[in-house]
Amino acid sequence: ADKADIEGVYLRAGRTVNEIVVENGRCQGVHTVEGETFAAGHVIVAAGAWTHILLPELAGVMRASGHPVFHLKAPDRDLFSPPKFVVFTADITRSGWYGFPWHPDERVVKIANHGVGQTLHPVEDERLVTVEDEHTLRQFLAETFPALLDAPIVYTRRCLYSDTLDEHFWIDRHPEIAGLTVAAGGSGHAFKFAPILGGLIADAAEGFVNEWLPKFAWRDLTPETAGEEPARFHGGN
Repeated sequence: ADKADIEGVYLRAGRTVNEIVVENGRCQGVHTVEGETFAAGHVIVAAGAWTHILLPELAGVMRASGHPVFHLKAPDRDLFSPPKFVVFTADITRSGWYGFPWHPDERVVKIANHGVGQTLHPVEDERLVTVEDEHTLRQFLAETFPALLDAPIVYTRRCLYSDTLDEHFWIDRHPEIAGLTVAAGGSGHAFKFAPILGGLIADAAEGFVNEWLPKFAWRDLTPETAGEEPARFHGGN
């Protein structure tokens, strides 16, 4: 954001967009909860799990999903710090579990699940983990990290995804609304690709050829469409 500001980008933080303004088949800008309207020649919607709420026509191809995240008080800081304990994925296609070592500031070990998750509304639903989630975690710890089996849970949450049905990104111009590009469907991975996604999104918005964009183009998906990510647990949580 700081670099964008230096380059002359006009930043408006702390606003909540609740409407994409469209007139005569062309996007004119966005309207906010605060009552402001920002006009634009081209709008890029990169709203994550809120995308299908702003653009209801996408509700049939993507959803907001919440995935359990646990922060545990480790009994032994040395045992759960690098190099003894590092970032891991524990056969993630069969279990979904991954984690991070001791955090020196938070004083916790983070363990989370990359699986099917729980469909939820990003605004209306609370992002709470369930007793079943904790039970599944304890089973996993008993088999893999028994020293953490009885570790107290300091805090929990659900990590919010913008999931497409096929689990691929969704980066393309809107086929029916001129001046509108959508960049969504991170499916739990967009944060890792942030350094290169900007270029892809810019190419889509400007109509440039990019060898990767066809894979992420606007497409027809059905309720029967299966997730295609090989490194994801599809057995439910």
